Amino acid sequence: MKVFHQFYCIAGNNLATLNSALVVWIPKKDGAATVSDYRPISLVHSIAKLITKVLSMRLSSVIDSIISLAQSAFLAKKSTHD
Repeated sequence: MKVFHQFYCIAGNNLATLNSALVVWIPKKDGAATVSDYRPISLVHSIAKLITKVLSMRLSSVIDSIISLAQSAFLAKKSTHD
């Protein structure tokens, strides 16, 4: 709960610390020598992942009233093919 309280306190301020991620280059094979031999991966804060998950779960109950009937993206009941 302390994490959510701190998030609430900084919500009006700059969220740059929460939005930052560390990009790390992982070699695709042994003896990687060129840039194409590496794969970038971004490491995001676990706090950001936790808050995103909680917000998405809370929004799922009201998403039908937020998104227009003409739109089908982001709704579990509809497919983008509809």
